[in-house]
Amino acid sequence: MASLSASNQPSILKLAVAADVLSPQLATLLALQRAEEPETVIVLQEVASGDLVYGLEDGRYDIGMMLAATTTPLALNSQPLWVDELALAIPLRSPLLAHAEVSLDALLHYPLLRWCLRACDALSQQVDALFGSEERSAQEIASFELMVVLVAAGYGVGIAPRSCVVQARCRGVAMRPLANGPYLIRTQLLQSSHECAPAVRRFAERAAKVTATESA
Repeated sequence: MASLSASNQPSILKLAVAADVLSPQLATLLALQRAEEPETVIVLQEVASGDLVYGLEDGRYDIGMMLAATTTPLALNSQPLWVDELALAIPLRSPLLAHAEVSLDALLHYPLLRWCLRACDALSQQVDALFGSEERSAQEIASFELMVVLVAAGYGVGIAPRSCVVQARCRGVAMRPLANGPYLIRTQLLQSSHECAPAVRRFAERAAKVTATESA
């Protein structure tokens, strides 16, 4: 059997994503990619944010997606994508559900569980100022799934992206906005600052298209 020529071989795009950007918008983007460019194989890998940056810098990944940080590594180009906001995940029988919006002061009497709060400096600083000196300070949670389990069981109140909390309503938690917000967080697309492959450019263009649709 004759071997395939290089032009007939499928392109492979190695995409690294952080856990906090696994969202409906990402699913929309991947579906659009499959529909418009089925010949390019997307190899999707969930990695920690630090590993994502190092992997892009050393060429292990072609493109990455994570929540926007205060600064972007100099060796990478950043493309802003869709916006979400941080909100509260509250147990279904909590007195906090009487509030249309919940202030941080109202949370002082509840254990606070926070997931990806560091993506929003403004809110993170306020939480640290309120809870940092308390005997029971805000607890960092490694995964959204663990946070939902703990909140649903009544072990605390969680802070997480609003879109994630809304999807978890059927798992025993309710969503409430934070007062004095919104506290916005943005997903960003990262790629090497060196010349990128055409498949990477096309993926970035589709990401921009999804972002524009979300913002309309």
